[in-house]
Amino acid sequence: MHPHHITAASLAVLAVLLTALSLRISALRLRYRTSFGDGGHKDLLLAIRAHGNTLEQTTLYGLLAVAYAGLPSAHSGYLFACSAAFVLARVVHALAMFTRQLSLRQATHVVSVLAQLGLVLGIGALLWRLA
Repeated sequence: MHPHHITAASLAVLAVLLTALSLRISALRLRYRTSFGDGGHKDLLLAIRAHGNTLEQTTLYGLLAVAYAGLPSAHSGYLFACSAAFVLARVVHALAMFTRQLSLRQATHVVSVLAQLGLVLGIGALLWRLA
């Protein structure tokens, strides 16, 4: 599979995740009739943070994945491994937030960061070869 296809597929899955998390916030806002903030509702605060955290991490991942995929000699297998780890970690992280499993949240955050660092190192290695 071409690196651009891997990037597009992983970003599409993450977009679905972000949309689902956003819809959860909307549903809770309707239930509590709260337009701004969390209105003191812990489940709404949790939904807001799950969406926000996913968006924060996904933005950086997306930039790194696009940068890596755009470089000559980008390795599809390497990108696939980083992308699969990141996407799976973000899905499980969101679930862990809603089920309040702190240790699982922490573990999936570590996997997310390692996948991002893997892309940073991959970009560095490819750029080093080009120099």
